[in-house]
Formats: sequence, C-alpha cells, structure tokens
Amino acid sequence: MIDLTTPIIPYEGTGIFKLDASYDEVKTLLAEQNISYAEEIWNKTGDFCPWTVLVICKEGSSEEYSAVELCFAKNRLFKICLCEDFEGSLPNGIHTGMNLNDALKIDTKLEQDEDEGWDEVFISPDGYMVEYSNRNLNIIIITIFIPAFERDDFFEYKW
Repeated sequence: MIDLTTPIIPYEGTGIFKLDASYDEVKTLLAEQNISYAEEIWNKTGDFCPWTVLVICKEGSSEEYSAVELCFAKNRLFKICLCEDFEGSLPNGIHTGMNLNDALKIDTKLEQDEDEGWDEVFISPDGYMVEYSNRNLNIIIITIFIPAFERDDFFEYKW
C-alpha cells in the first residue's frame, strides 16, 4: 500500500520515491512494498526518447484515475506527477484539490507555462508545476522534477 499523505519535496521526491532513482530501484521498492501499478510507454514523435511511466492508483479506487505517475527517461526517474488522490502537500502548503487562486496567493512566482501551450499549467521556479481544472479552477496535478527538466537541453537527455 502506498502512503498518499507524504510531503512533496521539489527536486527531491515524495515518500519512498526519490527523483533521479533508477527504474530498477523503483521497481524493487514497489515489489518490496507490495504496491501494484500499471506500466505505460509514452513514445513521443521527433527526437524524444520513449518515456516509461509507472501509474499507481489509490487502493480501492477505479483504475481510471491515478494517484501517482512516475516518469522515467533513459532509466532515470525525472518527474513525479501527484494527482487528485494524492493528499500530501508542498512545503508551502499547496496541494491537489486547492483552488488555483489560493495557490497563486501562496506562491506569487507561479507563472502560466506558455512554452508548452497548456493554459492549465503554472510552473514555479521552485521546482514544481501545477495543473488545474478549467471547470472549477482546482489543482488536479502537482508535478515535481529533477533540476535538468528546466533546462533548454533537457530533451538531449545528457543529465
């Protein structure tokens, strides 16, 4: 069973999941903790290498909604997405389910991510992103990542 209440630490991880861990290390942790997951391969077009994503759902919830998504490229955990069923929070108190306007008051450095063309994503220079629902403005995903994710050469995968 996975603890969905652990603190979310940008650039580091949450609970047992540490950013920059190897794919094999994480799979071993999941087996040791008896945590079930689904594995997906996201194969983007262009020069991107395929990403392996381990999707963990809240125990007893529908497989339709994930709680945690662990994203690997070149065998390294570079990004952790904490979805609506995740109950932990960032050091500043921002958490999923919170209204975006409240989050913007807490972290005044959050800026809309215009590079990707996603209106629903705000990124902080403090190592995390939030995605919100257009329907009610509530945060539905908090993403933390390795520092290299913010660099222009990230997709060269030389980190």
